[in-house]
Amino acid sequence: MKPLKVKRLIDAARLPTKMTSDSAGFDIYAAAETIIPASSLADDGKVDVGRALIQTGLAVEIPQGMVGRIGSRSGLSVKNNLEVGAGWIDADYRGEVCIELKNFSSKPFKVAVGDRVAQLVVLPLAEVEVVETVDLESSVRGEGGFGSTGKR
Repeated sequence: MKPLKVKRLIDAARLPTKMTSDSAGFDIYAAAETIIPASSLADDGKVDVGRALIQTGLAVEIPQGMVGRIGSRSGLSVKNNLEVGAGWIDADYRGEVCIELKNFSSKPFKVAVGDRVAQLVVLPLAEVEVVETVDLESSVRGEGGFGSTGKR
C-alpha cells in the first residue's frame, strides 16, 4: 500500500477520512465557510451555473504513477443538486486542494467549516506513449458517436 501524504496548511483543516472500511473514496472537508450562489437564467436563455471554490486547507502528495480524482458526494448531489467541477490532482501538484462545487439549484447553498464536500479516490495510471498512425484497428462501434451504443 502506497502512502497518501497530507499536509495541513491551516488549523481548521481536517484530514481525509473513510467512513467505512469498504468506502472507495476519502471524504474531503471544508476548511472555510463558503456560500455557493444559486444558478440563474441569463437574458440570452443560457444558464449561469452558480459555483465556488471550497478551501480544504490541505495539500497532498499523490503517489507517483497515480492520480487523485475528486468526485461528488452522492448525498449533496441528490439532496442539494451540488456537483464537483474540476476534479483531478496530478502527482506533482503540491498546492492547496480546493474543491469546485457547482450549484445547479435555484437556491444558494452554505458550506460550513467541517462539512464533507467531496470525495477523493486515488487511481493508478496506465503508462502509454502517443504514436502517430495512418490506420486504426476496426471495432464493433467504429465511428459511432453520441448515443450510438443505445437501443436501436
